[in-house]
Order: sequence, then C-alpha cells, then structure tokens
Amino acid sequence: MNILIVSATDFEISELKTTFLNRKNIHFISTGVGMSITAYALTKEILKKKHDLIINVGIAGAFNKELTIGGVTAIEYDFFAELGAENDEAFIPFPEMNLKGVFSFQNKVSISTATYAKLKKVKGATVNTVHGNEDSINQFLSVYEADVESMEGASVAMVCEKENIPYLQIRSISNYVTKRNTKDWNIPLAISNLNATITKILNELDEH
Repeated sequence: MNILIVSATDFEISELKTTFLNRKNIHFISTGVGMSITAYALTKEILKKKHDLIINVGIAGAFNKELTIGGVTAIEYDFFAELGAENDEAFIPFPEMNLKGVFSFQNKVSISTATYAKLKKVKGATVNTVHGNEDSINQFLSVYEADVESMEGASVAMVCEKENIPYLQIRSISNYVTKRNTKDWNIPLAISNLNATITKILNELDEH
C-alpha cells in the first residue's frame, strides 16, 4: 500500500519523516498553509504517483472544550466554513444559496486500524482566517457546529474525493479557539502526540 502523508508544514511531520525514512511505500508532502496552495500541491503530487491512501495530518484549534490540549482526533466531516454570502449582518451558508459547488465532505473510508478506531471522531471546519475574536467565534458557532478548525482539511478531502482516493484526516489539538493568546497554546505537545499516533497507525497498516 502506497501511503501519502500530507501536512501544511514540515515541522508537523519532521519526526515522522525521520522514523519512516527507509519505508519506500510511505511518502510525505508539505503543501504550505492554506486551502488553495494545499489543493494545488496535492493535485500536482497525485498526478505524478498513484497512492492507495492519503493521510492529512496536522494541528488544529478546538471549539469543543471537551477536547484536551494535545489530544489526537480523527476528522470525519469537514467543510469550507467561509463559503457563502453576507446579507447585511447575517451570513448565508453556501448550501442555502442553491448554487452548484462543493461545500462539505463526509469521510466514508473503510480503512482503519486499532489506533485509528480509538480516536475521538469530530467535525472539522476549514477556514482562511483562524478565529481569535470572541464576537466572530460566537457568530460562527451560531451558524455552524464544529469541534475543530484547520486551514487545509476540506481541501485535502475535496481533492481525494474528486480523484477517488481513500483518505483520513488526523489532527491534534494545539489550542482552544478563543480570543487569540498564544501563551495558552501547546504546539510541541500536539505535534509530539500527533507523530506518535501516526507512527502507530502506519505500523498497523503495514501489518495488513
């Protein structure tokens, strides 16, 4: 099974790349941060080589305070949160606009491992601007239900679904989505736990 690990940045997967340096069936790509560059870089990559599974990994902010900092989650539903229109002070979500397009993705992949099965399954939102203002956070949550947010998840899902490639999205929680305060973030813990979890999953997949 050829597996492609997709992350936004190198530092999120540096440990994984070292661990699986000699595993010829496991490949890595860091796309850059954001929806557009992720969709472009991933599409360019899959045109060069066939992959049996794509795993999008990274850190995320949590709206859901029941999630723990450093906890690792599996995103089974993701959507482009900012796709829509303004109607004065109200926001019209894209599904209500009756326009042709792609908005959300429900992951129906059948590939799983013992470690993946134990991960908490959550709803993700993909945004261009991560939330850091109480008013915008409250406005967002009045429109949508989401447990976590990232800047790339739905883009990976879109490309994989369009190209019929099985995919997983696994993210660890680096912070809660609140008024921006990076002193409360724990990115090193999130990355450490993320890499440990992905290592287990890759080893389990190799056993099948």
